[in-house]
Amino acid sequence: MENRFTEVIKVLDGTFHSLSLHKERMKRTSEMFYQCSINTSLEKIEVPKEFAHGLVKCRISYSNKIEMIEYSHYNFRNLKRLRLIKSDTIDYSFKYEDREKLNSLLDQKEDCDDILIVKNGFITDTSFSNVVLENESGLYTPSTYLLAGTKRSKLLNNGVIKEIKIQEEDLKNYSKLYLINAMIDIEDDVSVDISSIR
Repeated sequence: MENRFTEVIKVLDGTFHSLSLHKERMKRTSEMFYQCSINTSLEKIEVPKEFAHGLVKCRISYSNKIEMIEYSHYNFRNLKRLRLIKSDTIDYSFKYEDREKLNSLLDQKEDCDDILIVKNGFITDTSFSNVVLENESGLYTPSTYLLAGTKRSKLLNNGVIKEIKIQEEDLKNYSKLYLINAMIDIEDDVSVDISSIR
């Protein structure tokens, strides 16, 4: 079966954010799987009038070409608890449209709102985001991430966060965990206290 991929881009009041990072990831993916550089022309995409205001999620589905573009208004999730789930075989190094393996882990969240995946003893990502951990010395993101997220890359490039290895037992050295992705910035405070990770 042919692989298909997705790209989610933040649109705020009709303006696309971090297009260059999204284009680079789509280019890298298409070259890896299709030996060609996908023609994105994302700058030419016009946002439909009904999505020209507020926070909007633009989701692009693609293979060796763009298959579909859809828009939806976006609301931040209210998270209170995360469940630690261990999987030493999970691989999500590309943003596959097929999320079956991630969803099978998410099914184990029980009474929590989402999961925090531990691979080979190291903290990685949640089911839908990279993570940033906070303590008195600063903001840190695991070097053992599953997906190289565009927001993660931007924050690293701007020196807002630092990348280090974070093992499961290191969580106690932090006070708060932020979830970040293309739609969510640190200042949006989609976060949980470390004590709320089960």
